[in-house]
Amino acid sequence: MIRRPGAKIKAQPLSVKYLYAYFYASQSDSDISMPITKIEKINSNSFWCMWEITETEEQLLKKVTLSVYGQKELEEITHPVKKRERLASRACIQELVKQSGKEYKGIVKDDHDKPHLIDIDYHISISHSFPYAVGILHKKLPVGIDIEKPVEKLGRIAHRFLNDQEFIDSDGDLKKLCIYWAGKEAIFKLNGKTGLNFKEDIRVWPFELHKRDVIRSEFNVEENKARIALNYWELNGHIVCYCF
Repeated sequence: MIRRPGAKIKAQPLSVKYLYAYFYASQSDSDISMPITKIEKINSNSFWCMWEITETEEQLLKKVTLSVYGQKELEEITHPVKKRERLASRACIQELVKQSGKEYKGIVKDDHDKPHLIDIDYHISISHSFPYAVGILHKKLPVGIDIEKPVEKLGRIAHRFLNDQEFIDSDGDLKKLCIYWAGKEAIFKLNGKTGLNFKEDIRVWPFELHKRDVIRSEFNVEENKARIALNYWELNGHIVCYCF
């Protein structure tokens, strides 16, 4: 959640109510179930979704509503896995919109590559890291979400996205590096504008490593700083971070 500059941060409680959905039923070309791994109700205004990508591109196309913009965007992708990731992330948002009681008409992106719902004034964010896709929806506030897998490359590029305090705190731990990276990606998406420098403009406070937690963070907004409660979760060998 974005805090006004100078405001004290209040971590979001972890004792929220969860809504789970596991749909691993058999699928056919004529009857394709939505293979949602998880839907979580964060609060009355926000949900997030994660799902494992098991379908073919053809199966996903039968279930996902694409705008003209979305169809053109998909046609420009040549890698088959990237196409499935793109479709699965859109299907995540489609399911979240359905949860909200609205009609999903597709997604368009603005000049900063930030996704927006067509004809619905809700805020969304999406991410994917095969074989998973995630999406988040908030009815009132800008949101950001990212999913990443801890990989060795993060250690090699850490100096590019971590300030000195963050670099010392990570101590080369791949999970911590992944949380820092995914967290800053989520904040970057929440901000929704290009030009935000990961190392200089986004700060994540030192933290203890847990399966799930909330971290203090902030980012530069013009001449001020906005404070953020950054939520992270380790799931199925991946790190999911979201904020609003």
